[in-house]
Amino acid sequence: MKQGKVLTVSPTSKNQAFENHLSKPVAFEKLVDTGIHKPARYIGNELGVEPHNWDKATVRWALTYPELYEVGASNLGHIILYSILNSIPNQLCDRAYLPAADLSKRLRESKEKLFAVESRRPLIAFDILGFSLSYELGATNILEMLDLAQIALYSHQRGDLPLNDPNSPPLIFAGGPTATSNPEPYSAFFDFIALGDGEELLPEIGLIVSYSKKLKLSRSETLRELAHVPGVYVPSLYLLSKDGVTIIPKDDSLPKRILRRVATPMPKYAMGLVPNIETVHDRLTIEIRRGCTRGCRFCQPGMLTRPARDVDPDAVIDAVEEGMKKTGYSDFSLLSLSCSDYLSLPSVGVQLRNRLANKNVTLQLPSQRVDRFDDDIAHIVGGARQGSLTFAPEAGTQRLRDIVNKGLTDDELLKGIRKAMVNGFKKVKLYFMIGLPGENDSDVLGISETCKMLQQKCKDLGQLKLNITISNFTPKPHTPFQWHSVSTTEFERRQQILRQALRLLKGIKANFTDVRISAMEDFVGRGDRKLAPVIEAAWKAGAGMDSWFESLDKAYAAWNKAIKSANLEGQYRDIELGNWNSVKALKHEQLEQFCAQALPWDHIDSGVEKDWLSKDLQRAIQGSVIPDCSFGACSSCGVCGPELGHNEIIPPPPIPAKLKVKAPPSERACKIRLRFSKTGAMSFLSHLDMVRLFERALRRSNLPVSFTGGYHPLPRLQIALALPLGVQAFQELMDIEFTKYVDAHFVQTELQSKLPQGLVLQNAIKIPLKSKSLSQELDGALWNFNLEVETSHYPTALEWENAIKSILKSTQLIWKDKDKKGRPRERDCRSVLRSIQLNCFIDKNEQKNAYRGVNLQLDAQIDKLGRSLKPDHIRHWIGENLNQPIRVNDVKREKLRLIKC
Repeated sequence: MKQGKVLTVSPTSKNQAFENHLSKPVAFEKLVDTGIHKPARYIGNELGVEPHNWDKATVRWALTYPELYEVGASNLGHIILYSILNSIPNQLCDRAYLPAADLSKRLRESKEKLFAVESRRPLIAFDILGFSLSYELGATNILEMLDLAQIALYSHQRGDLPLNDPNSPPLIFAGGPTATSNPEPYSAFFDFIALGDGEELLPEIGLIVSYSKKLKLSRSETLRELAHVPGVYVPSLYLLSKDGVTIIPKDDSLPKRILRRVATPMPKYAMGLVPNIETVHDRLTIEIRRGCTRGCRFCQPGMLTRPARDVDPDAVIDAVEEGMKKTGYSDFSLLSLSCSDYLSLPSVGVQLRNRLANKNVTLQLPSQRVDRFDDDIAHIVGGARQGSLTFAPEAGTQRLRDIVNKGLTDDELLKGIRKAMVNGFKKVKLYFMIGLPGENDSDVLGISETCKMLQQKCKDLGQLKLNITISNFTPKPHTPFQWHSVSTTEFERRQQILRQALRLLKGIKANFTDVRISAMEDFVGRGDRKLAPVIEAAWKAGAGMDSWFESLDKAYAAWNKAIKSANLEGQYRDIELGNWNSVKALKHEQLEQFCAQALPWDHIDSGVEKDWLSKDLQRAIQGSVIPDCSFGACSSCGVCGPELGHNEIIPPPPIPAKLKVKAPPSERACKIRLRFSKTGAMSFLSHLDMVRLFERALRRSNLPVSFTGGYHPLPRLQIALALPLGVQAFQELMDIEFTKYVDAHFVQTELQSKLPQGLVLQNAIKIPLKSKSLSQELDGALWNFNLEVETSHYPTALEWENAIKSILKSTQLIWKDKDKKGRPRERDCRSVLRSIQLNCFIDKNEQKNAYRGVNLQLDAQIDKLGRSLKPDHIRHWIGENLNQPIRVNDVKREKLRLIKC
């Protein structure tokens, strides 16, 4: 007998085999199906995603946004960093988002790991896992994602293996405004923190990780290398000093203070992704200015993003034009902390309106200064339909606006609102805050008085309707008000007196931020390292999705329980000054001495000097206003210099003549009917999301589509009979109208090139322009599906057959459900049932000669009102006949039939 060959496996081969096992994609089809709410959240591979070679990549990133997909996938910073990292040779970047509760439950039950949406590989298989920490309460979502990824929550639990060891978990880091302002409450969970802008910082981190993997450096050795990269903070290399507050480095080779990074905006990277489903910001967003130097004393972003950096006007215009062509969006937004401070806005806006005049697009400006609102800006806002206007007076009286350095007078506010009304804006959104330092009851009531004044003084222009949002001031690190005290009880009292005052006014809709959110944000935002176990306890008690209204009660109870258990109630009051009157009573030297005490975030160098913040607090006490240093004298805050740069203000180009905005073309010259299939992951798209996808594809194709008229013109596109979610279809129908004659085959070819995998145009024909609408021409639908019992009692073949015959012999098939208003209704569906054919049995029980299920074909008529039968109807009636629960799966709509002429 010959001896077989012995296969020897080298240690490297073993490691490679083990790594391949760890990085194997998850069983996606078992995790995501129609039992999951909005399954299209998880399918990935959106427009703009490029294929990556996993095996050839030396560094594998996963950028995660710890919110639902609809929030994270539309975040501009997330998109920009993702696009930049994927442009680096030999590196790849995938993405992940917080799964909803149903998928989280399924992941835990199946013991599968949380995965990235493109490669569907487990997050633990990546080299670097980055989280965006954009608000104080987001840490519980991060812990949820780490737990679902089966990664240790705390950095000290992740071992010290070399990064290229398959057993080494990814480096876990956080970035974003909250991580930059005060990382200490969250520091125990992260291997490092990326401070400030990430466009240049993250590629530098990638180089260090690539270098470390090549040299087989351990985790700790890699982190020490990263600690010397400007803008990287490694918490494990820093410790608490004897005062229990100050953070100091473990040795002299490390910087005592870590300076945040500053980068120039890169608008060309903003068009990298177009989600398949509707998102929170469902539009192209282009950044026009980064940084704000207005100096509002409550505003943390204004302090953490200095200096101000304008984007070149030509770069903005090119990015918008290219972005609209690439993405197919119908809306775009120009983004800045204060768009009105971008002096080139009128010129850029008018040029864009002129160039896109016949493209049926709308411009949105999320943040504007009411004192800079003029005819030019009024002209550019909106487009195909008029957008909304939002202004932020912040305070209800001039005295309080001076204290917070808002730089806005009542006259400027009135002038801006009147200008808006003259230009057709009859409804305006206003943002106010209560609880600001120096506020008293007259300032709170001043909000209602300001609204009343605006309405009265604009009566001659029509009725002014106001939507106002009243948020609660929360002191933030690195601002002049970082030492201020706030009171939940006082917030509640002030909200109540303002509510009473606003009830007396008509045409005003008010929304108040829940006080409990503000209390939680304040506690965490100004905390220190002692909060890590509190955050963990709050997460375990059910905190998560804390900013979502429906989760608020649960989250607040969880946080309260965690804080009380840790005996940290009132822990941080010793860094607060107390109420405004007590602050004003302090002598100059006393105030300076108090503000000089150590704070948990003093080791984070924002560029703004702490001494300047103290002096600006004194100016606030005096009600002294300082000018915007972008357009006036330097305020000497400490930011400008060789490390962070200087304000870069571009002189505005001339404003071109305004071209008249044209209505989109609505001529009807040609109608094309297309048959298409919808298979694979595309079956998880809802009908509305599929319509949006086709509309964007048409825009990108540049075909001469005809639009409807009215306030909100839409492409003349009709898709027949909406499919249930998760159903694959093989012969669907769609009609599109065009403004001029186009060849049907050309339409099919051009449009197909813009569609994702899973949507295939099978054929196209020209039909008479005046033919009936597609819905009126439908005759029937042919379905194929499986029915399976949910118990261990399998029906016999005869029982299955008799159940089907019973339905076919019925003279009535009553279906009971509810209408859109929740009212019960019933109808007889027998007239639309043509046939049910039993194709085969499924999963035979040999001992009992019984079957778990059957495969059926349903032929159903579609009546004139578009009503028909679906497999779920048949499931219900067969289940009633067999007297046991039945489930339907593997549903396919094989064909839609048209009425024969």
